[in-house]
Amino acid sequence: MVVGGEDADATVKAIVATWKINTTETKIPHRTQRRHQPRLRPRRKRRLRLDRRPNSRFTNHASQSNLRGTVEEAVCRQLTLEFHNNKSWQYREREGRLPAGEAARRIGSDLDPVTCAQELVEVLVPAFADAAAVDLVEAVLVGEEPGVEPEEAKGRRIAQRGSADYLAATPAARGRATMELELRARGQLLGGLVVGRSTERGVFDSLDETAAREIISRTALSIDNARRYVAERRAAEVLRRSLLPSNLKRISAADTAIPRSDARAADADAGAWVDTIPLSSARVAFAAGETSGRSVRAAAAAGRLRTPIQTLSDLDFAPYELLTHVDDLVRRLPSATEAGEADPQALDRPGEVGATCLYLIYDPVTGRCSMVSAGHRTPALISPSGELVPVPLEPGPPLGRESAPFETVDFLVEPGSTLILSAGGSSAPAAPLRSAEQITGDAETIGVLRKVLDGRPVTGVASDGVALAARLRVLPEGSTVHWQFPADPSVVAKVRRAVTSSLETWGLQDLAFVTELVASELVTNSIRYAGGPVGLRLINDSALICEVSDPSQTQPRLKHARLTDEGGRGLYLVHQLTEQWGSRYTASGKTIWTVQVTGDGTD
Repeated sequence: MVVGGEDADATVKAIVATWKINTTETKIPHRTQRRHQPRLRPRRKRRLRLDRRPNSRFTNHASQSNLRGTVEEAVCRQLTLEFHNNKSWQYREREGRLPAGEAARRIGSDLDPVTCAQELVEVLVPAFADAAAVDLVEAVLVGEEPGVEPEEAKGRRIAQRGSADYLAATPAARGRATMELELRARGQLLGGLVVGRSTERGVFDSLDETAAREIISRTALSIDNARRYVAERRAAEVLRRSLLPSNLKRISAADTAIPRSDARAADADAGAWVDTIPLSSARVAFAAGETSGRSVRAAAAAGRLRTPIQTLSDLDFAPYELLTHVDDLVRRLPSATEAGEADPQALDRPGEVGATCLYLIYDPVTGRCSMVSAGHRTPALISPSGELVPVPLEPGPPLGRESAPFETVDFLVEPGSTLILSAGGSSAPAAPLRSAEQITGDAETIGVLRKVLDGRPVTGVASDGVALAARLRVLPEGSTVHWQFPADPSVVAKVRRAVTSSLETWGLQDLAFVTELVASELVTNSIRYAGGPVGLRLINDSALICEVSDPSQTQPRLKHARLTDEGGRGLYLVHQLTEQWGSRYTASGKTIWTVQVTGDGTD
């Protein structure tokens, strides 16, 4: 006889009732009579001696006790058999809670929807079912909001364990051996779960469904939390990628290379950034910095720092002046409390206070590098022979912390040296693993960067942040000419002849007329308004660069002359005839520069 549930309880009651009737009919002595009876103990010879008396009045009592023990043993054996063959309702409830506890312990340890789905099927099979599979909506995998209704959700099989025969049965043959449930969290449909059992283990009942729903409710919350993390991580990755140079243009000053980090890298710093900024007169600026944090907030803060640095670079500020302006800007930015930050951890990080920044300018004409740091690590400088060259730079305070002036370091760089800037990650020497496919840029520079990243550790290069490698070059000999003239209007004719002669030597006769007009106009203005000496320099790079220097600190202003004005048209002509023009301050005055396109019209 095999019964279960309420039938098992009824059977036990019937057996116990039968046992009571049998013991009553045997007329067991009353407890008052037992005072005069010796205690029957199995291990004492007295009981054995009484049993040997055929006419003893205690023989009937011994037989009745043996009968009662036999009935009790029969009842226990029957209950044990039914307990193992058909488990009681309470035991099955306790057994169903075991997978739920295992699911609470394992699922959700990793903020990845695929990992959560895989952990779910591992918990269910074989403890709960013979096979299980999880389908997730495509939007969940990319961090987007899923649909609410089943027809809006298009699922994809993510995880499966066990034989597919238990899951692919036809509806008519399934019966209750297969169970399908929806994965819902916060009112959104994330996917579905299907479990299957063989006929030997029995069909699913209400207890199984309750246990399964408890498990998938926990799993659905874990998957939705992972989906939200994926959305935030993708947003931070998009912002972080926007902080890196999008197009590494070939410039005459350096060949650059930058590693493309994996979007799934958990250690990627959202607030780390590097940049390459072309400047006037064939110069180039390199910048690197980082803000605290690894979230979208850190990437947004880094973007607020990177934008003014690019803008101030176009104004040709000296490195220490640029960081001074950025430091003042950081002090004026609103704090996290003023901006309404809800994160308690962000309340003690006002704006971009404490951010670091490294800024340097390299001049390929002179081979000189000017560098300044606001709390950022010193870059690594590697000679053409592969040796590490020490950089004499002492980083200053981080941005917004102190009002101390930033100190600029000037030093000559050997042609062919490689400068590596890094941000984020660990500042300790480390050797990260990066493949050649993850690095874009110049081939020779990629080779040097790979040796540094995959080879011996180099101080100043982070192991898990972002990096920028620049192999510095100098302009070829003969590509630059320079003259100096006194403040005399008669030298304008000499200026024209010198310009024409140099352009003929370089094969740029087509630009002679415009260059003569531009050079003579700028030299005339310098002689008239600034005095001497007046310097003139031509640089034959990817574009023709004309520079005029004078000792005055007054910046030229472009204005629109009226028909009755006698002057004011010189800079307007320069603006119309050149591709770009501008001015920058120098230690001895100012320099006005112009750019003219040569060759195929590309810079």
